[in-house]
Amino acid sequence: MSDLTGGKGVDAIVDMDFSTTIQLLSHNVLAPHGTLVCYGSNASGDTPLPFRELLFRSISLRFFLVYDLTPQDRQSAIAGLTKLMEDGKLSHTIGARFVLEEIAQAHEAVEGGKLIGNVILDLPWQN
Repeated sequence: MSDLTGGKGVDAIVDMDFSTTIQLLSHNVLAPHGTLVCYGSNASGDTPLPFRELLFRSISLRFFLVYDLTPQDRQSAIAGLTKLMEDGKLSHTIGARFVLEEIAQAHEAVEGGKLIGNVILDLPWQN
């Protein structure tokens, strides 16, 4: 993976599966002094941390719950995302699409962690 960045790694990773992403740090996907931001994990319990990797590369960890954002942070995030979309700078990779009747399969696809991209649920009133 670090081949994409010439071995440097990326400055930040924002991901929803901490238990999987933390394992990538030993592959230099995150640059020294980089930040790993997570808002979820597929692990049912605690996830071991590679302390030496974090310490000697000065990696920062940030965690948050979208449901716990302050009203000001929520408005700031919405404004930033809206601007990115309006400017055509925000793109999404769609990993799979499901209709409402397939909501259980959609949830299982997300939990399975094997898809790259977003799982989209097409709702009947959107068509």
